[in-house]
Order: sequence, then C-alpha cells, then structure tokens
Amino acid sequence: MMAESDARWSPIVWIHTAVSGICRSLTNVRFLRMERGAALVLLLGMVYLFPGLIGHDPWKQDETYIFGIIQHMVETGDWIVPTMAGEPFMEKPPLYYWLASVLAVSFSSFLPLHDGARLATGVFMLITCWATAWTSQQWWGRQQGRFAIFALLGCIGLILHSHMMLTDVPLLTGFAVAMAGLVHPEKSPLRSGCLLGTGIGIGFMAKGVLGLAIFGLTALLLPLLFANWRHRHYLKALCYAFLFALPWMLIWPLALYLRSYPLFMDWFWLNNVGRFFGFSVAQLGAPHTYAFWRTTLPWFLFPAWPLALLTLWRYRQQWKSNAALQCCVLVAGLMMLVLWKSASARDNYALPLILPFALLAAPAAGSLSQRWDSLLSWSARIVFTSAAIGLWWIWGVMLTEGKPPAWGWLTRMLPEDFSPVLSWSSAAIAFLLSVACLYLVIATRNSRGRGLTNWMAGVSVCWMLLVSLLLPWVDHAKSYRSVFAEMETALPERFDCMASKDLGESERAMLRYFSGIITSRQEVQPDQECDLLLVNGLNEIKPAEFLTHPEWQLVWEGARPGDQRERLWLFASRKIHHQFAAIDRHQALR
Repeated sequence: MMAESDARWSPIVWIHTAVSGICRSLTNVRFLRMERGAALVLLLGMVYLFPGLIGHDPWKQDETYIFGIIQHMVETGDWIVPTMAGEPFMEKPPLYYWLASVLAVSFSSFLPLHDGARLATGVFMLITCWATAWTSQQWWGRQQGRFAIFALLGCIGLILHSHMMLTDVPLLTGFAVAMAGLVHPEKSPLRSGCLLGTGIGIGFMAKGVLGLAIFGLTALLLPLLFANWRHRHYLKALCYAFLFALPWMLIWPLALYLRSYPLFMDWFWLNNVGRFFGFSVAQLGAPHTYAFWRTTLPWFLFPAWPLALLTLWRYRQQWKSNAALQCCVLVAGLMMLVLWKSASARDNYALPLILPFALLAAPAAGSLSQRWDSLLSWSARIVFTSAAIGLWWIWGVMLTEGKPPAWGWLTRMLPEDFSPVLSWSSAAIAFLLSVACLYLVIATRNSRGRGLTNWMAGVSVCWMLLVSLLLPWVDHAKSYRSVFAEMETALPERFDCMASKDLGESERAMLRYFSGIITSRQEVQPDQECDLLLVNGLNEIKPAEFLTHPEWQLVWEGARPGDQRERLWLFASRKIHHQFAAIDRHQALR
C-alpha cells in the first residue's frame, strides 16, 4: 500500500498528470477563449492605467494645487487642515491627500515626490475597476465584467483625468463601491451595507456631500418607487451602511470643527452648499456656462452612452423587477440633475456619471448585432490606427530632424522650442506592447463584443504611445519648472520677501515646490511691504500700473513654453536695484 501511495505522488506521475490536465483544458475552446479574454483585460488595463502616472511634473489646473497640499502634509504632518502655499485650502476633504502623502513618502527613495503622490490615482482606479467588474458580473452575468471595464475606461472623458492627481477620481471610486453595495442586499445585508456605507464614506471624504446626497436619495427612492426593494433585508443593509459610513463622515469633520470653526464653515458652507447654489462661485470660480453639459456630455461619455441607451430599450419591459436598471437609472438621473442645477461646472465633475452608463453599457456591448458590432469595430480601427500612425510619425520626425515638426495645428498646442531627448527603450516597450495588444485583439476577433474591445484596445495603445513617445514634450509645455528656474536667475542674492498680485493657485503651489518661495498675496496682505513683486496676468494685458510706477522696476518676465495666454512679471523695489545692477555687471564680465 505504501509503495502504491508513494508512486502515486512521485514527481514524474505528478508532472504527467498536471501536463495532461492542462492539455485537456486547452482543447476546450470555451476555456481558451476565457483565458484570452482575461489576458486581454489584464493587458489592456495595464497599458491604459499605468503609463502617465509617473514621469512628469504636476500640471495645471488641478494637479498643481493638489500637490501643493500634499507637499505641506508631507513636510508638516498636519493631516487635518489642507494647506497650500502657506494658506488653508478648504475646497475638498483630505482623503486623496492622505493616501498621496503616504505613497509619496513611501516611494521617495526612487521616485520624485510628485510622481509618488500621483500613484494614489492608480490605486483608486484599480479599486474602481474591481468594483465595476464585480457589480456588472453580479447583475448581468459572469462574462459582462470585462465589458463594464471597457465601457468605463473607454470613455473619452476619463482618459486624461484617470492619470492625474484629481480628487474626482476617489469620488468615482466611492460611487463604484457604493453601487456594488446595491447588489443583491437580500442575499447578504452585511456585505451590501459594508460596501454601500464604505462607498458613501469614500465619496464624502473625496469631494464632500455629493456622494452622500446621490446615494442617500437613491436608497430612499428605491423602495418608494419599486416593490422589489421593500423587504427587511434591504432595511438591514441600510442600517449597516449607516454604521459603516458614520466614521468617514464624523472623524475628520469633527477634528476640523474642533481645530477651526471658520475653516469648517469655509469647507462645508462655501465649497459644498455655496458651489451648488451659486453664492460662492464668484469667489471660488468655475461658473456654469450656458449649454456646457449639452456640449460636454456627448463626447465625455462616449462610447458608453449609446450602448447604455440600447440596454434601456432592450430591457424596457423589466423596469419593475430589474434592480440593475433601477439603480443605474436613479444614480445617473440624480447625478445629471445635480450637474444641471449646480451653479458651478467643469468637465471633471461628470466623472461619477460614467459609472452607471458603463454598467448599463455592458450587456449591450456583448450582444450587439453583427452589423453594429462590425461598425463600431471598424470605426475604432480606423480612428485609433490613424492616431497611432500619427504619433509614430511625429516621433520619427523628431528622431530624424532633432526638433518637433512645425505643423500649425500641432504648434498651437505644443511649443516649437523643444529639444527632444528620445528614449529608445521607451519606444521599444511601446512597440512591443502595441504588438501584444494587436495579437490579443486578433485572437479574440470572433468573440462577442469585439467592437467595444477594439475601441478599448485603441484607446489604451494610443494613450500608451502618447506617454511613451511624446510625454517629455507635453511636460515641457505644461510644467512650471522651467519658468521658475529661469526666474531664479533674475533674483537677488538676498531679499526680505516676495509679494504677489493675481497669482493663481497653480502658480503659488509650483513656486513653493520648485523655488521654495511663499509669496505674500496683496489680496490677503495689502499692507505687506516686500522687495519683490510677482504679477500674474494675461499676455495681451500688461500690468501698466507697475510698469510705469516709479517704485518698481521690471527685472524678469516669462511664461510656460508655448503658453500664449498667461504671463508672469517680476518687479523689484528701488532699494534693491543695486543688487540687480551688480548681477548684470557680473554676467557681462562672464
């Protein structure tokens, strides 16, 4: 008996058994397709999510001031009051800043501080993709998870925002986790309550009361409108959700309230209530212009919204029983109502709206008729193949000529004065990943949903090529590093302080990061007397009041490369003119 047992577990027998099992599995076409599909999701997700998270400075508009807050947290350890360039900045709760600060410090030994901080976006996007795929599988079937991810990541409005330091990204994560909490509460009220409450908490700590308002109203309206939600398990799930959300909604607000009541009101009243009703928009900016969402949402939500409408049409007879339709339509409808009625509007505010559309798009993507699936597939191939060829062509011109191509439409966005340092390793990796994506797309060409799959592959490859081939050029145009490095050459060796006028949040944060200077803003400290004055304005409107003022002398002016709109002017007071004269004489001798 012992000999037979030993023979059964000998290495040769074990290997033979394992190899035979693998071979039998590989002969199963269904298994092979499933593995290729999983590999395709993994590869396209990797190609989409990871490039662009590192390798560039903070970019205006949001990254700059967000990183300024993160830098302050890393340097001071103050996790209660978000502070940027020496002043409290109470627009959003600090969840993103907390995680970004931890990652920035953790990876500081081999990544710049801003690159480490941006990894927080990658973490939140991974959680978002997991929650979206799981929710879609539970509602629509096992094979629908990847279509939900493709519909989510394939939306045009998400491409850039999902790679930036942006507090709207954890808000999207909160929506995804909270939506997962609405899946089958009758089977596991505790699980549903945990996910719903945690998602609401993440959204609250990301952007404020928006997520709480949307899912609070959704949770109340579901049993009022639909009978299938009127059971005690759903009530138990809501009780659990309240308990799980409570710590998120109490700990930081209470700590802020105890630290400073005015700052608490600045955050809650001005930046939450005021932005919606409009009484603080003049002070905080981002007004809601006429027809903004009508012109933004069609491209921002594409290609998810046509597929979502198709699902609504196909399942139109199941309104009274289909929980997926009920939840997605309620969340999307309430979110659109908030966006429409809000007095403040920017395209990144619509990021949470992508989620319900992506979940609704999943079943339609996998069951499109051959005609429409082929149309979407060929459209994606034509559009993204052309874009990929264009990116490689631009890289080839820079390789052969040593400078960017002087194409009018391109130089309106990116500066001509750029000396490219081309990386062959990046180009080789980009080429190999492009070939790998192409191979997997061809391998799954006969599978369901090839139209959305090809769209996602095109988006992923083109984004990866843009980052791999042209990121240094884009960073040269959008970074403030060269601007303030040039300004430093005009600074005297010693000066008491630098005042500023109309200096925006982005400029103040990057001046603090790159030069270590915190300005005394004239808007806040009008009586502060400084040796230097930095003025921010429009290129066509020069600061005449200082150019002609006898007490100030213009010593430097500049702007980001290729920026034809904004400009900075640095003035020196009369008492340090002699220092600039000495600098000029020294430079002349050199």
